[in-house]
Amino acid sequence: MRKTSCFIFLLGALCLPKSHAARPDGAIPFIFDSHLYLQATLNDTVPVTIIYDTGADFLYLDKDFLELNHLQEAFGRKGTARMGGAGNSDPQRVDIFIDPIKIRCGKLDYQNKITPIIGLRDILGRYIDGLLGNTHLLQAPLMINFSESYIAPLAEPLPPDSLAGYHKLETRFEENRIDVKARLQIDSANVVEGWFRMDLGSGSTVSLTNESSSALHLDQVPKAYFRTQAGGVGGGSEDITLRASRFCLADTLDNLVIDCSLNQKGALSSNRPYVGIIGNEIWSLYDIVIDPLHASVWVKRNQNEGTYSRSSLSHMATVDRTDIGDGWIVNGLYQGGIAERAGIEIGDTIIAINGRPVKEITWEEQRNGLGLKGETRYTVRKADGKTVTYRLFIHDQII
Repeated sequence: MRKTSCFIFLLGALCLPKSHAARPDGAIPFIFDSHLYLQATLNDTVPVTIIYDTGADFLYLDKDFLELNHLQEAFGRKGTARMGGAGNSDPQRVDIFIDPIKIRCGKLDYQNKITPIIGLRDILGRYIDGLLGNTHLLQAPLMINFSESYIAPLAEPLPPDSLAGYHKLETRFEENRIDVKARLQIDSANVVEGWFRMDLGSGSTVSLTNESSSALHLDQVPKAYFRTQAGGVGGGSEDITLRASRFCLADTLDNLVIDCSLNQKGALSSNRPYVGIIGNEIWSLYDIVIDPLHASVWVKRNQNEGTYSRSSLSHMATVDRTDIGDGWIVNGLYQGGIAERAGIEIGDTIIAINGRPVKEITWEEQRNGLGLKGETRYTVRKADGKTVTYRLFIHDQII
């Protein structure tokens, strides 16, 4: 999936994962679907599904979640602020709750001072109500266990045997963000190394900033151009997708698909204190311990095969908005891909696939993959209200 966060803020019922054997006391289970979906409660009464985003600070709530559940006034007084993100635009003015909101996630309680109201579902789909950043979940050492699908606060100091088999990354903590040293080799002529931002709010592999991308020599490198209307809180985004020969973090990953940002603004543009961000298609390959008290990140390779070497088969990106309509919104397209060539446009609503209404396709089916192959019929509602059926022959990855 191509879902990126890296938030910048300027003031002015889940199915349990399959295994429980290794969970310590106080563990918080999550569902992994490009992001870590957790259960929380607001003000002791309002259940929410949130994601953990290390590219964010505190609690953010989705505007459609509030509207659909008649909660627009449920959390007190409102104000406004300016907020930016990974999208290619200047910071946007958003509403905020200025009264504190109590958050309970697992056994952990927090008090959020201000809470921005943003369009999270436009980026990630109907199954998200909000997100939590580092201020709340990273007050003490934290384990993120992708093997057993839980996060858990750890005792301080860490028990001597708790890091057995883990590799310590070169890490820095600055302004509530986490950066790690890594090396990306696209080919013999193109190497990027330095600080990469740890971003659990990104569902991608590695995304280079525009500044890093501009220094590369990619004329002879096979690539695909992608644009989306939902690149992050800052709006749309543009990048190129290509294959890199290897990525060195704790170990070496070969033949991975990466993104090179073309954005002129936002968290993936220029003048950033990092050369790129690392998303969950990479992090999910490891079990992780983050120790903010000692500015340390430890990782241990797990058994997850991951999807880091796969690129899009449909050559488009969609987001499930059956909470407010009857379909999935096309929010991104690869230039010259099978979807664009067939006539599908950004903003179209897919209402059926091979005659099956997408409203019938469960989240679990979506997470497991629909296994579409060969001639596939997409029934689409256009912006003018007309319904059109497109036939796509799904076979090759875009890159």
